Amino acid sequence: MKNLMIKCFVLSSLIASSVFAGSTIPVPESNAKIIKISNPSQRVGIRIGDVLARNIELELKQPLQIAKDAFPVKGTNINGMELANVQVKTVKRDDKTVYKINLNYQVFSQPDKPAVMRLPAEKIAIVGGSAGLTANIPEWSFWFSPLVPNGMTNAKQNLRPQYKPTLIDLQTHFFSLAIFLGFMLVGLVGLVYINADKQWLPWMNGAFAQAHRNLKKLARTMSKNRTNHAALHPASEKKALIYMHQAFNKVYGANLFANELDTFIQTSPAYSTLKAEINTFFERSNATLFGEQNHNSEQFINDLIVLSKNLRNCERGVQ
Repeated sequence: MKNLMIKCFVLSSLIASSVFAGSTIPVPESNAKIIKISNPSQRVGIRIGDVLARNIELELKQPLQIAKDAFPVKGTNINGMELANVQVKTVKRDDKTVYKINLNYQVFSQPDKPAVMRLPAEKIAIVGGSAGLTANIPEWSFWFSPLVPNGMTNAKQNLRPQYKPTLIDLQTHFFSLAIFLGFMLVGLVGLVYINADKQWLPWMNGAFAQAHRNLKKLARTMSKNRTNHAALHPASEKKALIYMHQAFNKVYGANLFANELDTFIQTSPAYSTLKAEINTFFERSNATLFGEQNHNSEQFINDLIVLSKNLRNCERGVQ
């Protein structure tokens, strides 16, 4: 019988809620009307501390307006419902004003069994028209659910022992971590191998790697001695060319001359992608050593640095 009464109550409440949410409720004045009353969507399972929001839209034609003391004071508690917050926004539309009112109620009742509670009815006083004009907001019913079940007289008797959390098998995670660390180490070594100028690993000290390091040191020395920069040019260029030729000779296994470049490429195919650059280097080397020096020495050495780096990459197998 009790369950039947509850079902009837919920059904009637839902019907009433749909009527208030979807229709306009006129007040006793042609220039004032309630556009909408929006109550909380949930009627069941509400507990102590929950905040229930009620939104109201009221349209008033000038000179009508809501009285300053139209709402109860924030913090007012009626039958376990405390008015926690009041917000009012106004929107002007021609000669009408739309009031958007938000009322937040917080539940502070604590019955020990399910009970029907209500948001209180509100009367919003309107001034500027006939005396005693009000907008009546009806009460709204809902089911309150207690936090503690009925009949629980001794909390100690209802205590439950604590259980240790279930252990997690970390073996698979350790295995995945080891694989990840392995890949990360391989990747780090690869990055060092490809990009590092210094001799971090034994197999990084190839002939062109040495030439590249020496050329960079030579360029730094030239930049530090700019006072006698012109005097350093011929000696620096000659030293730079010696570094490069020593690297070619070391890779070739003998002194490499320009007419032997095809043989060099055949015996060292790793450098075949730079065949045109190598030919250009030997032409510039011959012009510098045996011809007139009519080029920018600093740019010339920078070009050799770039070439030595590309040859180093071929030497390491990354180009």
